[in-house]
Amino acid sequence: MSSQTQTKYPSLPSKLILTSTKAYFSPSRTITYLHSLLDPANNILPLLEQHRSQIHFVFIPDFLTIYPCSQILGSRYPSPVSNPDDDATTAHADSEPLAWPITLGAQNAYPSPSYGAYTGEIVPPALKSLGVRVVELNHAERRRYLGENDDSAAEKARTVADLSMVPLVCIGEVEQPDLRGPLSASVGKAMAQLRPQILAVLGAVPEDAPVIFAYEPVWAIGAAEPAGVDYVGPVVQAIREVARSAVPLRGGERTGGVKVVYGGSAGPGLWSGKANGGNGLGRWVDGLFLGRFAHEIQGVRAVVEEVVESLGES
Repeated sequence: MSSQTQTKYPSLPSKLILTSTKAYFSPSRTITYLHSLLDPANNILPLLEQHRSQIHFVFIPDFLTIYPCSQILGSRYPSPVSNPDDDATTAHADSEPLAWPITLGAQNAYPSPSYGAYTGEIVPPALKSLGVRVVELNHAERRRYLGENDDSAAEKARTVADLSMVPLVCIGEVEQPDLRGPLSASVGKAMAQLRPQILAVLGAVPEDAPVIFAYEPVWAIGAAEPAGVDYVGPVVQAIREVARSAVPLRGGERTGGVKVVYGGSAGPGLWSGKANGGNGLGRWVDGLFLGRFAHEIQGVRAVVEEVVESLGES
């Protein structure tokens, strides 16, 4: 895509909270969950609306429920959304649902900029037409079960970015570190796996496109506890250094923001350190990518409250 097209990308605030239902929920449970997020009595929506310029909450349901979720958000918070029958040439950034207090995401996308004969796949322009603004890519489960890799992540990220949506790219090392030795050695071993994942994506997307990296150590996904803050922090710092050194698709310098969030058994208490003797992860990362610990509304509320409380400390 030529830089002369001046693609308009969504802006990313300082803090991000994301949650995916994966394939855990039935369609009816997903809709109930969204209604609970939007219920002011649960004290999630009021906090998000009050801190709208500082926090984005991204809800990533399964493909069966993206359409009804879009309908719910669109009816409660009317804004111009592109026609579902639009093709990639008519979809544009002005049609994004900026009035929605919750950002709608998708769990994957097929790397085609247009509708076509891709049986069983979901193309980015269809997602964009429903108000999706963030597309998750490269999750460890898709790499393990479906053979996805750095090249497929890069191709999908470029397609998503070219349609002015934000790629949410999961990255993570496979082996659990042996922290009995020097921490620098463990971080270096992790970065040997993470560096090619990062560079592949940032080398494929336009230099002004924002990207979110979700650092999810594969060994921590589904674990009883997240990876330790004293390990995650230096790894995230190294991820940022690699991102700063990446050469964009068309050369030059990267101007699009790169955010790093943590996933992998993330839940209440991790951001603030309430679950870890005060050693909070919030000082290292731009947000949290929540999994099963956010499948109950009280877990979401606890994390949102922690992030809001930290705003006055930054």
